[in-house]
Amino acid sequence: MNLREFYEKRHKVLVLRSVGGLGDILMHRMMFEDFKLLMPEVELHFACPSVYHDAVIDDPFLTSVITPDEVEREDYITSYNTTSACGRHEMKRAPFSGEHRSDIWANHCGVPLTKHKMHFRLTDEEKAEGRRIIEAHRDRQGPSVVVAPISAMENKNLLDYQLVGLMRRLQDRGLYPFGLHTTPIYDLLKNDIPTIGEIKLKQWMGVIDQADYVISVDSAAFHCAGGMKKPLVGIYTFADGKVYGKYFDCFIVQKHRDYTSGWDCGPCYNWGNCPKTKKNPKPCLTEITVDDIMEKVDLMLEKWSR
Repeated sequence: MNLREFYEKRHKVLVLRSVGGLGDILMHRMMFEDFKLLMPEVELHFACPSVYHDAVIDDPFLTSVITPDEVEREDYITSYNTTSACGRHEMKRAPFSGEHRSDIWANHCGVPLTKHKMHFRLTDEEKAEGRRIIEAHRDRQGPSVVVAPISAMENKNLLDYQLVGLMRRLQDRGLYPFGLHTTPIYDLLKNDIPTIGEIKLKQWMGVIDQADYVISVDSAAFHCAGGMKKPLVGIYTFADGKVYGKYFDCFIVQKHRDYTSGWDCGPCYNWGNCPKTKKNPKPCLTEITVDDIMEKVDLMLEKWSR
């Protein structure tokens, strides 16, 4: 490039994520503050699918959020593609993949992270909309509890008896639990338990922000709630909840080699080659009991009593 082109582009940096899921997009928010700390003049542009833009558009350290189709790499002094960095790293290191995904991506870009904050900035109107949706579905008194039982990967989803058993136990604690997902959760609806679905992404974020407590499987709701510093319980299977939750103040439910006596196979990151069974779902899910979940829920309630 000539001198004029260098002058115009010298502070423009692109981070490209060509796919989701939503949890990965949210975890990218942990990176951007450190880019600005390292280079305060940087114009940081983030490219991701448009369906996820509302998850990052309010980030105070981003200059713009665009789609991958809009990217013209010659417009930037440098660019980094984070799309496949984590999958390669985790499978190479498994079962001891100890680095958080935000650190894997940042190291790919040559930036060590020091902050790991998501810096959500919901407006007062977005928060009020979250409260309105929660109250519109309320069927009992008590603090509100988001339960997010469904992930993008079926092997991470709570099973019917786990989900309904958890909801009944939460109700017995005097709480108002409701399911949260992008579509209705029929296992809850047929048991007359409130479920919130078919809402926009910002509304979904507002609901999590305004709930008193959050219980989530390995899903975007876990990462959103952690970034919002909500009282949080995460339920994990074959991916390491200790790693995914290492920057959140939360409790993790998992059959984990580090704290489950006699459990030496997981988390393995490789459910397709599970050494225990070829059937689905895997024991790392089926052997989680409602008592296991409630043990951590009670610790959460004790720590963050409302």
